[in-house]
Amino acid sequence: MDSRYIGRKESDFPQKLLGVKGEIKGLWVNGDIELVKGKKIVAIVGSRKMSQYGKRVLAEIVPKFVEMGYVTISGFMYGIDIEMHRLTIENGGKTIGVFGWGIEAPIIPENENLYHKVLESEGLFISELPPKQLGTLWSFPQRNRIVVGLADLLIVVEAGIKSGSLNSAEWARKMGKPVYAIPGSIFSNVSLGCNWLLQQNLAKPMTLDFFKDKNYSEKVRINREKATFNNTESNLIALLTLEGPQSLNELVRRTEKPVGEVSAILTSLLLRGEVGEERGVWTVSK
Repeated sequence: MDSRYIGRKESDFPQKLLGVKGEIKGLWVNGDIELVKGKKIVAIVGSRKMSQYGKRVLAEIVPKFVEMGYVTISGFMYGIDIEMHRLTIENGGKTIGVFGWGIEAPIIPENENLYHKVLESEGLFISELPPKQLGTLWSFPQRNRIVVGLADLLIVVEAGIKSGSLNSAEWARKMGKPVYAIPGSIFSNVSLGCNWLLQQNLAKPMTLDFFKDKNYSEKVRINREKATFNNTESNLIALLTLEGPQSLNELVRRTEKPVGEVSAILTSLLLRGEVGEERGVWTVSK
């Protein structure tokens, strides 16, 4: 898929960015520009030095946002950004990467595979910089205003006390966007920024209670009804729904399918958030 330029006066230019200070004259894009039109978008940002705690947080919240129909957006940098983009794709969601470099500049080799997966899943990449320009110290903070400008809310997962994530939170404050921060350990350098945001009342604490509102279960049910499953997937979900949690061996016996096939399908359903697994017992996700 080839990149193209969209000027601010063109109909495809994102309306959310027209009022952003530091006027954006145009954008280079690669992918589905429709993702920025009428979609709920959550920005999830954080440290490039992602901890195991940060990784666990993402594994918990990203599938939930995908289930609720959100498009995710971040900066496609290593650490929290990349893990968030990867989890979005693995859970069947759509994601937007906003580059701090030109749209045609080289991608870090270890991120090339994910880059292609984002495009294959009808995701989107955006940059306001000339196509071949490399990233600079100033281009990343400027990129953040686009990430925040397109989002409906911002989640800071991990952040140092002086970090780009706090810059994103400042952009969100200026734009009147809701900001949430993940509370972290007082002993962790990558949680200092999140804890500071909370201490200064610049962000609300992001906990799992966020997903326990009265609409969440209904949104999950509606999205599941819209999902399409093949016959074996439907049979497995029906068995787990009607007869409760079961082991892999029980499901193999009931479906009369090879263990490798059942295991692969369960893994696919797990990544899409349709089923859960704990200590070898499979259940339907709530």
